[in-house]
Amino acid sequence: MNNRLLKIVSALAFASLSLLVNAELKPEPIPSVTQLPADYPDSWIFAHDANFHALISGKVAIIDVAADTNEYKGFVDAAMMASFVESEKRSKLYVGETFYSRGTQGDKTDVLSIYDKSTLLKTKEIILPKANRGQMVSSKYMMQLVNDEKYLLLLAFTPASSVIVIDTKTEEIISEIPIPGCNLIYPAGKSGFASLCGNGGLKSVQFDEKGEVIVRYDIDSFFSVDDDPLFDKPVYIGSTAYFMSYKSRVQPIDMSKDRPILLPAWSLVTDEEMKENWRPGGWHFAASDNKRLLYVVMHKNGYNGSHKFGGEEVWVFNTTTHKRVKRIILKNNAFSIEVTKSKTPLLVVNNVSMTLDVYSVDGEFQRNITVSDTAMPIVLHSGK
Repeated sequence: MNNRLLKIVSALAFASLSLLVNAELKPEPIPSVTQLPADYPDSWIFAHDANFHALISGKVAIIDVAADTNEYKGFVDAAMMASFVESEKRSKLYVGETFYSRGTQGDKTDVLSIYDKSTLLKTKEIILPKANRGQMVSSKYMMQLVNDEKYLLLLAFTPASSVIVIDTKTEEIISEIPIPGCNLIYPAGKSGFASLCGNGGLKSVQFDEKGEVIVRYDIDSFFSVDDDPLFDKPVYIGSTAYFMSYKSRVQPIDMSKDRPILLPAWSLVTDEEMKENWRPGGWHFAASDNKRLLYVVMHKNGYNGSHKFGGEEVWVFNTTTHKRVKRIILKNNAFSIEVTKSKTPLLVVNNVSMTLDVYSVDGEFQRNITVSDTAMPIVLHSGK
């Protein structure tokens, strides 16, 4: 082949390659944005990543636990031991978070951030004027919606404990209710909440449209904070809150009335299992499903302090008969769990490696999901 012909062939090849490259590299529209549905599918959960490696960069990730690919749908920021709750009535996500003027130092600003569920954009920020938002390891009961979501309740701590009341329609703070000696927020009555107290008792408060207290009840000590304390993370099934103790006792409390009613306690373990020191443990270590069954992370050979470390099994209980109906042996030890409210529920386990193991509620392992390489999704919220 002479040089002239070689040049022609080379030019044609280059032109063909250029056309191919240009065809494959069409410019993308900018910005390229995909919106989420206003109502999330029931297989989606919220994985609250406290991010102990960098608390300033905490987030709440939205995960489809039924998907084999593209599980990660997006996230909203949740800085500095944030609190989180999803609205069922509105297309909104609420995050109580904290910022400092110099990153981790300087002037402290506490806010309630409100995000749109479709765009995940912040639509409003309510500044808490006293900068007294309760900062602790993230818990579902640091912030709650009550009275058909008319009010949002946010825990404050200065170090005296109180509850900030926010009207969700006007998105304004209307009051702050002191709860000295007590902590956390458990929905109770028509328009109120209860809190566990340091003396082993319970405080219950009802308030009016101005956020002013109209009824207050103090229930005397009903558990020993020294011998067998209650975990402060109950599971609600209907209007009954199921509190569990370090030594496997279950204390149900009917929260439907202004004054909570203590129901008969029962045990998670048989006498034989008690001898083997089977105990519950983890962070948010219990959940329920749409059949009103109670799921509890359990570990064998428990001891004083073992309640922190999760467990190797999930036991499932009928809360009417108080009998165990299922025993799920886990692939990896659990730290927190959640059960989706889907027609075919899934058991989601945040394991001690801080990834998510997904099981059927019959205990069949289905998949593992990594939220991110550094994520610590210690609280899981099922989609509504």
